Amino acid sequence: MKPIGRFVVLALVSLVAFAACTDDGNPPAATAATGGGPTSSAGPTPAETFSGAPGTATYTYALDGLTVTVELDGSEGTMLVENETEHDLDAPGLYVLDAADGHEIDGEVLASAPVPAGDSATFDVALDEIGVEEIGLLVLLFGADNYGAFVRTA
Repeated sequence: MKPIGRFVVLALVSLVAFAACTDDGNPPAATAATGGGPTSSAGPTPAETFSGAPGTATYTYALDGLTVTVELDGSEGTMLVENETEHDLDAPGLYVLDAADGHEIDGEVLASAPVPAGDSATFDVALDEIGVEEIGLLVLLFGADNYGAFVRTA
């Protein structure tokens, strides 16, 4: 190999080694294991922490012009439905999957009513005496249609 070729190979190997050894403060990324699943030396993802008052939470669902926000204080709260879609929505509902064992607990949207396209509405909600700390998953319904899970945002 010519001297210039050796220099190029050495420079390339040095750059790759340098890039692999830098510590940018981020945990190592997951990599595919030969067994097919991802692996990581970073350990499990820590639980999400929120800074709101104890026993309170805000959950948000947003997709293609539909935004639904549920604000809870204990087992009661409000649901704001902003329907900026082109479709009328059936009356909203919700249910909870219990954090301890995953069983389904029906929530109640009081005075639930359809929400026309381009309109918004606010409803009171009650979660059958389940507290915020017991919610494993909060799920949105419109009529008989399951729209999916909310994301806890506060």
